[in-house]
Amino acid sequence: MKDSSKEFARRMLLFILILGILVSPTAPAKAAQIYLEPEEQEYISRGAVIRAASIDGGAPLHYRDSRGRIRGIAVRVLDEIASISGLVFECELYDSVEEAIASGAEILFGATREYAPPNVTLSTPYLESETILYYSSLLDPKQLEDKRFAAIKGGTLPEGIKEENTVYFANREEAINAVETGKADYGFGNEYSLAFYTLQNSYRNIVTVPTEKEKRAYCMGLTGDDSVLLSIINRSIEAIDRNRMETLVLEVVSQVEKKITLPLLAATYGREIFVGTALVIAVLLFSFLSTVRSKNRYKIETKRYRLLSRLSNEYLFEYGIESGSLEISDKLERIIAFQESRGEIIELLKDALAAIDGNDSADNVSTIKLPFSDDDTGVFKIVCSKIYDEKRRLYSVIGKLIDISEEEMERERLLHRSRLDGLTGLYNAAVARELISKSIKKRGKRGKDAVIIIDCDKFKRINDTLGHLKGDQALKSISRGLRLNFRETDIIGRLGGDEFCVYMHNIPSLEFVRSKCQHLIGLIGESNRDFEIAVSMGIAILDQESSYDILLKRADEALYLAKRRGGAQIVVYGEE
Repeated sequence: MKDSSKEFARRMLLFILILGILVSPTAPAKAAQIYLEPEEQEYISRGAVIRAASIDGGAPLHYRDSRGRIRGIAVRVLDEIASISGLVFECELYDSVEEAIASGAEILFGATREYAPPNVTLSTPYLESETILYYSSLLDPKQLEDKRFAAIKGGTLPEGIKEENTVYFANREEAINAVETGKADYGFGNEYSLAFYTLQNSYRNIVTVPTEKEKRAYCMGLTGDDSVLLSIINRSIEAIDRNRMETLVLEVVSQVEKKITLPLLAATYGREIFVGTALVIAVLLFSFLSTVRSKNRYKIETKRYRLLSRLSNEYLFEYGIESGSLEISDKLERIIAFQESRGEIIELLKDALAAIDGNDSADNVSTIKLPFSDDDTGVFKIVCSKIYDEKRRLYSVIGKLIDISEEEMERERLLHRSRLDGLTGLYNAAVARELISKSIKKRGKRGKDAVIIIDCDKFKRINDTLGHLKGDQALKSISRGLRLNFRETDIIGRLGGDEFCVYMHNIPSLEFVRSKCQHLIGLIGESNRDFEIAVSMGIAILDQESSYDILLKRADEALYLAKRRGGAQIVVYGEE
């Protein structure tokens, strides 16, 4: 009976490990894609850091490892949600449920439907677990009615458990330890935590029995009434398929740090270890522990290196300085056009290495673009070290190429999004100014350019009488008309509020500009039939001495005159 808990834990983790090997992909997993509503995209674009909290000692769901790092399945799920959606989380663990709630965090991760604190809104479950009864091996499981029940502070007692028989502890690990040491008699826990702590702490006095008393569904708990955040989190959780979730679970439960304690050593090696003087014991124990740690660390590092080099997006290379030869791993040769572009690739690598050649550091980092075999181009990060001969002359450079193509694409996408106005999709004021200023400087002596400022008439009345949603609809209608009406070479931007601008290159005549403005009025009316939208426009023609500020000032003066004439007017600067 004493070894049944260990056997349960071993079988549980063995099952998870086998399952993870069967379902884990052979290539690095890519973040799932989800559809987001405009208000959800705007929420994410603000880049606010979302505070997430839970309690320590809830491994493998949420806990701190021996180095103080926050780990756990729930933490990995938050990382996955961040990768899918673009949300930014900051995780913290507290000693009790009360402290976690009082921290003011927006999310309580690892919450369950059965024991969630009041006024917490739960997300879609990301993990389900069977409830396990654990009790002291000295007791009869059929006679637990009046025994001491180990509960977690801040949680809800299971049905049938009396308050007077309950002993409270800060977290799951303390509750299990209490049953092991006799401070409590029994408790209920999830299958993952029981397996994890049994292997880590080598319990000898606990018996575990699966029970159908209840199923536990683990969710993200929102402490506030934020429906947009809840929707983004639910979409992200639903996008995590079963294989990916099992991989996340595998990554966490395979990191059990077995605690070596004196009772464990005594039970394993017998009395002979403790025979002798205190000095001999101390020396032997220190030597033994040091050897075990070194061997385990070496084995783990070696195994991790082999797995990472085989499964990750890293590719090894060596470049000979004198010979000019380049040797690369077979995996890299399969994805890049190495045979067809060998000379080009060697030159690209030499240039990248030369850029960091002045750095005498052992580790050097740079980036390089290489042609893929499918005619596309990949971006790689170079991490390399220099090898010197016995005369301290540079002999070769060895290193690895890390494929960061997707990260670069995402960075460029975010950079592009940062240049656009969030509501209309047009250039924002700063970018419009930058592009127009560059166009003015590059403009030749021939040709004629014009700038137009467009302003929505009585926009405040629309917001005040119809509401801000209608106001946003009006702005979107104007921006839609601008994109349809003007040429691809024209620069279209939103200056702010209900004011827009258009910079037209090489206009054939002033009448051409007028006709474009007249056509814009019709497009705006056609694209919005809910209520009437009128716009006023001011036009300024670029002369040789014009700058951005002068041009915008002239167009603004023309717009002001159009407004004074009652709105819905087109006025050219300089005309009566």
